Amino acid sequence: MTDELQALCSALVEGTLAPEQGRRLEELTLADPAARRAVAEYLNLHASLKWAAGDPAVLASAAPADRPAEPPRPAEPVGRPSLLRAAGWAVAACVLVGVGFAAYSGNQRREFARLVESSGCKWESGTLPTEPGARLGAGRFRLSEGVAKVVFDNGAELRLEGPADLELRAGNRCTLHSGRLVARCPDSAKGFFVDTPSASLKDLGTEFGVSVTDGKTSDVQVFEGRVDVTHGKTGKVEQLLTGRGMRFTPDDATPIDPRAESPRPVEPPPALPAGQRLVTVSTAAGRGKDGYVSGKPNLLNRSDVLLLVKCCTPKGLPDHHRKAYVGLDLAPLAGARVLSATLTFTQTPTGMGFVSEVPDSTFSVYGVTDPALDNWPENDLMWDTAPANAPGGAGVNPAKTRFVGQFHVKQGVLSGPCSVSTPELAEFLNTRRTGYATFILVRDTPGSGRNDYVHGFAGRDHPTLPPPALKLVVGAK
Repeated sequence: MTDELQALCSALVEGTLAPEQGRRLEELTLADPAARRAVAEYLNLHASLKWAAGDPAVLASAAPADRPAEPPRPAEPVGRPSLLRAAGWAVAACVLVGVGFAAYSGNQRREFARLVESSGCKWESGTLPTEPGARLGAGRFRLSEGVAKVVFDNGAELRLEGPADLELRAGNRCTLHSGRLVARCPDSAKGFFVDTPSASLKDLGTEFGVSVTDGKTSDVQVFEGRVDVTHGKTGKVEQLLTGRGMRFTPDDATPIDPRAESPRPVEPPPALPAGQRLVTVSTAAGRGKDGYVSGKPNLLNRSDVLLLVKCCTPKGLPDHHRKAYVGLDLAPLAGARVLSATLTFTQTPTGMGFVSEVPDSTFSVYGVTDPALDNWPENDLMWDTAPANAPGGAGVNPAKTRFVGQFHVKQGVLSGPCSVSTPELAEFLNTRRTGYATFILVRDTPGSGRNDYVHGFAGRDHPTLPPPALKLVVGAK
């Protein structure tokens, strides 16, 4: 509990927290798990003291000596009502931490909108509930994909299009930090404001769209009615009527025709220095191969398209350990030196086991150092003969392997690329004199042992996803 955090918490419980202080408290607690724990403990202590101070027994014991004590009240048994009351304060403290502080005034949250729809939505971190039908107060949405519809109590409707970052500030005001939204404001919602990094839009009974790109440029298009837009830097007010559009940058405002809008330019990657080139090598090229082994010694690789990886607890069944093997043909690197390297695996759902039984997981990648072990059989790979394998869920032979990097997968994340990009990986590739490299992928984090999830990565025969691949920058030796 830092001095700043304690001062903010004091203002919160005393009902004097200013809006900017609320945003600062929200920022601190979202960024640091230790801060969240400290604030939860502070609020829990405050709630407990408040409860104790309001208990009749406590008040009676604190009465002045010359004041006759009130007749004793029947003692309340320590049972369900008392536990529920105590639990209520604890839950209240947790809610304060979990949903953000900017929405609270005098320890009470004021709700002024509702999340009506969330079509195909994928949410990132935020401070507002994301269940359809949820009531909303001040706080922040971060939508990575889909369309969400928010209806304010005054009738204003917002359709937020992911990816986007929207902050609800009051019953007639919001801030679009990035992304796109369409607003429809009936007469009952006249005077509704949408703020952006470069402008502030005041609706006067209309329907309009706004898009914020690069964190500073705002494009506004009025579909019907009128919107007054105040430029952030100059303070100049632009009156936009039906069909008009303008672009507001930090420095100026210019008319635009959104219907003639062209795709935004894609920044080309920086050119490589002279003498360097980019090379990609995958298990689907040349002598590439991939597979996995299971903890049951005589169980062959039974998936033609997936590489399965799992680590059980020491008490779990060893038959269910799984490790992936990747072989890459380095012939395209002949005569070149690897300057940087990235090895990427593409994760995909397996439907095997329960995701909730595996915490956030760490995966390690090892390079096999003994070239005699590179000739492993892709179609007959087994636990007891797999190169450099060792007992245990994540065990490898340290005498015949070299650690080249790690990646992490959050609990519940079942798809997407996972990469290792380290100097150790580039150095390992430069030692492969035979023009071939074998890697072992293991999960260091054990599951619960109760049918926990098996992570899956696309193999070279997967019908739609890319196989394990190296992306390299090479130069002359």
